[in-house]
Amino acid sequence: MRRKAKFSGIIISHLGNIDGREVENENRLKYLKAALTAGWHICADVIFRNGGFLLPHQNGFDAAPLSFFSQSRVWSRCRDAETLDALCNVKAHAFFISDAGHALTSEQFIWTLPPENLVDRSIAAFPELAPDEWLEKQEPAGLCSNTPIVYV
Repeated sequence: MRRKAKFSGIIISHLGNIDGREVENENRLKYLKAALTAGWHICADVIFRNGGFLLPHQNGFDAAPLSFFSQSRVWSRCRDAETLDALCNVKAHAFFISDAGHALTSEQFIWTLPPENLVDRSIAAFPELAPDEWLEKQEPAGLCSNTPIVYV
């Protein structure tokens, strides 16, 4: 869903997507880096295994260097507690998402799924899947979308 209103908070590209989903490229290191280079914050799915960080995607995994996760515009969505612990140990911005509607990030933001209530510190995840009024009720600190381009 395209929205006409500009958003003034943090805008995060989900898995490197900018103008819609590109499933074959999502969460690949090259795709994520391209979104970062274009100036976006990004949300990447991460797994920590055998002392290394992996980015799971449609065709397998990409290994990612620790330096990738230490960038201020990288938001690491951890698949398990071991990954969250490893990323917190290196001071990366990380969070663990579950079936609950909220998750606290290591930088004290509240990752919020629709239709949960938004607060000042919320990152509204996937506003394109929520009713239009979801973002109108409360201005969150940021949003994460597969179509972040529509919010600038």
